[in-house]
Order: sequence, then structure tokens, then C-alpha cells
Amino acid sequence: MKKNILITNDDSIFAEGIKRLENGVKEFGNVYTVAPDREKSAVSFSITTNSPLRISKVDDYHYAVSGTPVDCVYLATKVLLKEKPNIVISGINHGPNVGEDTIYSGTVAGAFQASLLGIQAIAISVIDNQEGEYDFDSAVKVLKELIPFLLDNPLPEGNILSINVPYSPKGVKFTKLGHKRYDAEVIEKQDPRGNKYYWIGPGKITTFGENESDVKAVENGFVSITPLSLNFFDSNLYKILKERENEIFKKMV
Repeated sequence: MKKNILITNDDSIFAEGIKRLENGVKEFGNVYTVAPDREKSAVSFSITTNSPLRISKVDDYHYAVSGTPVDCVYLATKVLLKEKPNIVISGINHGPNVGEDTIYSGTVAGAFQASLLGIQAIAISVIDNQEGEYDFDSAVKVLKELIPFLLDNPLPEGNILSINVPYSPKGVKFTKLGHKRYDAEVIEKQDPRGNKYYWIGPGKITTFGENESDVKAVENGFVSITPLSLNFFDSNLYKILKERENEIFKKMV
């Protein structure tokens, strides 16, 4: 029985990565693409609630949405597809999603939203070489190995895999989440009416992490596959605060 695969991204339905992904995974089943009608990078878990969403049907398998990747996954599963997808793949994103990128990434958020709806999900990104080229072929090869495993061994709800593929990788490693910190540059400008406006740029980027981290893996030329969870709860800090609960709030207890 053919599987149903849903594809989304945050680079838009017109991005090269999403087209290469479609062609690469069509052997596994029916491929449906529901993606933003324009670039929505760094929108994270944003969902559109204060304005209507519009869907442009390209054909029975392609839909462009005037919203975010999270909107796309919602509309695909609740409105557009007759059957629930067996797996959602978000990507192939142009550029890395390592470390703190995963907080901002619309690509990662689209995968997480699928997982919260009980659907297996992968976020996949490619990292360019020094000449601005991406290795989409290697990204597809990784997916072809991984998809059958996930279909037979589902991830727990609320968990996804985030894949980052450097150019011409040396191999594949399962990794931990490293760190990629942004010291964003804020540029002030003035419009023709004399009003100030601002651009927030990437500024200085600092990466660090242990040898088993996604950051180090891709820096060393390996594909990084990192399991991610939406469980933000910190058990260690909880224990510290719980022990001092009465001390902190002594006037209220």
C-alpha cells in the first residue's frame, strides 16, 4: 500500500530544495506539497490567527499557502488531504539549522507541528560550500535510507529528526544539539518621509559544542541527524527552585 508523504518548507513552494525533495522521495508513495507562497524563513512556530489564509491550488498535489510552515501543515492535514500523511518532510532548507537555529527555523517548526498532530516528521537542511552550491543529491540519499526506518519505527509524539547536510559529506552521524549564537546587528535607516526604520541582520555568529554536537559534525564534514523534542521543561532547575519554594514566597504561604 502506497504511503502518503507531505512536504513543506519555509523557503517557498518555488524553492529549488522543495523540488529536489519531491523528485527524491516520490518512490515511497504519493507526494503532496503544501508550502508558503513566498519565503517565510525564521518565522519559527508562528501561526496565522489575525488574518485569513488563502490557498492557491497548482494541481492535485501542489498547494501554495499565504501563511507559515505551521499554517501549511495544519491546512494540509485538516483541509486539503483526504488521508492523514504517513510522514512529513520539511525542507530541503537552503542553509543550516543547527544549534539555536532550531528555535527560529520555520522549517523545523513545520516538522514539529506535524509531530504534534501524531505524524512522523523530519526537518532537513543543506549547507553550501564556499561557492554557494548545495548538495541536494546527498540530502536525498540520506532520506532514502532513513524514511523506511522511520515508517517501521515511529518516533514518540513531540519528537522529530533535524538533518543538516554539508557539501559532499564524509559520512553520517547521529548528534546532540550544539550552539549557534547570534549577536545580531541592528541597522537604522530613514525612509523618504523622515521616519526611522530598522533591519535586523545576522551580525556576528559564534558556534560551539562538544564533539558529538550537530555544529561540530557539519564543521567536520559529516551529515548531522539530531533528535529534537518540544519538552522545554528543565528538571534540574525545577528541583533547585522547588527546594526553595517556601523561602522565596515566605510571605504568601
